[in-house]
Amino acid sequence: PQSAGRLLSIIVDHPELLFMKKIWIYYLLGIAVMLSACDRKSDLNIDGIPTDVRIAQALATYQQKLTDAPFGWIVTEYTNGTSTNGGVTRNGPKSVFSYYMKFDKNSQVSMLSDFNIGAATVFNNTGYRIKATQRPTLIFDTYSYVHLPCDPDPGVSNGPFGSGFGWGTDFEFAFADNVPAAELGDTIRLRGNLNQAEAIMVKATQAEQTMFNTSGFGSYSTFNKILQYFKRVSAGGTVFEITPGVGGRSFDIKTAGSQVITNVGCQYTATSIIFDKAVNVGSLAVKSLDNLVWNAGAGTISTSINGTTASTIVPAIAPLSPEPDVALNFYIEGLDNPWLTSPGFHVKGVDDAYNLRKLTFPGGTYFAMVYYPGTVNGGDYDILSPFFTGINDYPYIFAGGVAASSLDDDRLVLQMLFGGDPTPNPPDLIATNRIFNTGKTGPPYINPSPGFYIVRKSIDGVYDMVTAGDALGWITWAHQ
Repeated sequence: PQSAGRLLSIIVDHPELLFMKKIWIYYLLGIAVMLSACDRKSDLNIDGIPTDVRIAQALATYQQKLTDAPFGWIVTEYTNGTSTNGGVTRNGPKSVFSYYMKFDKNSQVSMLSDFNIGAATVFNNTGYRIKATQRPTLIFDTYSYVHLPCDPDPGVSNGPFGSGFGWGTDFEFAFADNVPAAELGDTIRLRGNLNQAEAIMVKATQAEQTMFNTSGFGSYSTFNKILQYFKRVSAGGTVFEITPGVGGRSFDIKTAGSQVITNVGCQYTATSIIFDKAVNVGSLAVKSLDNLVWNAGAGTISTSINGTTASTIVPAIAPLSPEPDVALNFYIEGLDNPWLTSPGFHVKGVDDAYNLRKLTFPGGTYFAMVYYPGTVNGGDYDILSPFFTGINDYPYIFAGGVAASSLDDDRLVLQMLFGGDPTPNPPDLIATNRIFNTGKTGPPYINPSPGFYIVRKSIDGVYDMVTAGDALGWITWAHQ
């Protein structure tokens, strides 16, 4: 009682102590609540399994789905016609890329690709991982064939979107099927994290694996043994022509006597070329070219249309249905708006054969080859020269960068002027100017030059200039 009295006396004399006591009570209650919340974290468990464990299990299941395909996967990637870099998006042609992939449990994948002849026949081994981002994501984390069309260097990707942009493909893909990992089947859908490219993975059969191991993307390598720009195919009594789509990742198709251009994306397999839509040719709806076989002696390809109609693909050095006045219209259209191209000539199966993208000049950076009709000597001659940023002139304009143009029937003929003075041309530009001047990719050169066929593409404002002497070289022009 005496102690209680003294405590009461102290509280009366010092009421602030009662206030501090209340604070301590609230503080202790807060700690209790926090501890209680920690105890309730088990509420996030499902069947007693914490969230991080469940995520790890799901990722392991995704990997198991990839590695449990005994004969690998056939992967087809479709772009949507855009390419993004640093928040900037550019529009351009759509494209299709095909792969064969075999995943192992050590996070390694071996692959083939239809990107070029080397990738179509030689396996590339690279790393992959599956990571939880916004969605479970398949990441190809070391440089591989998947990265080639993504490469921002156009000299690597041969992309038509300009420097800094690839083809609008991806190398990080979210799993896009809205089912648990364990329920994924023989077809898996993916969506690229950057460019939103779509990819479809289909389990390969043992026969398909054998064909890929034996001959790679045989349909791609066989089709590209014909080096000429123009390829003709007969179908049910009707002949149609195949030419490269913009950037060479699709086909432009025209039938005899028609100026209608049908652009189709293509999926290459070990033995077939599958169109992304049917093309009506005569009485046939052409969906695929199957069982391609190279005839070395004749320089032709035997094939079967839709797997049933026997046919032959043959090279040609002139268009099947030349477009009236197309060369004249191309020239006129360039008078007020110059024609530009970043890569140089595709020659005998090689893109940018003379490495114009790597052309240098002191104080400047290569931007494009420019064809600007009617801009020299009061309109008598044309500028046909590389352009470099950081320089106020065309440095090679009087070193073979001026051309006189003329028309010969449906062809545009160029005569290169002022060669060699005052600035000597680098060897790659000399080789390029020789093609412009002669209309052929190699000797024997014809005098006078046969010039170039001008071929309108499926995208407005884009034209191919094809060597009329041999159809083995072409360059693609567009406006800025």
